[in-house]
Amino acid sequence: MIRVYQMPSDAIEATNQVPFMYGKGGLFNLMDNIQYYKHVANLDVDSLDEAFEVGNIGPEEKYTRFASMRSVSVGDILITDSGSTYVVASFGFDLIEPQFMLAVEEQYEEVA
Repeated sequence: MIRVYQMPSDAIEATNQVPFMYGKGGLFNLMDNIQYYKHVANLDVDSLDEAFEVGNIGPEEKYTRFASMRSVSVGDILITDSGSTYVVASFGFDLIEPQFMLAVEEQYEEVA
């Protein structure tokens, strides 16, 4: 399973930040916007490449949705079962430190 985190449309509008610009000359700073990311879905897949594929073309039965979700794209965060944390890059996936997601994870624990 891979957990998918995305920055919701209302946060994009409020901050005027576009996650799709991640890795494009500093136009989007992931760490400055990490608090806006939401856990939108779990995908029943075994690899990042498969998560990208399923997150774009399905099948729907591999999704467990928790919130409104766009297709998986640049700037989205993917977390594997082992806790490895990646951001979708223009080409492939960039490994990021998992502690950047701790505040986001704790936010969900407080709500639950």
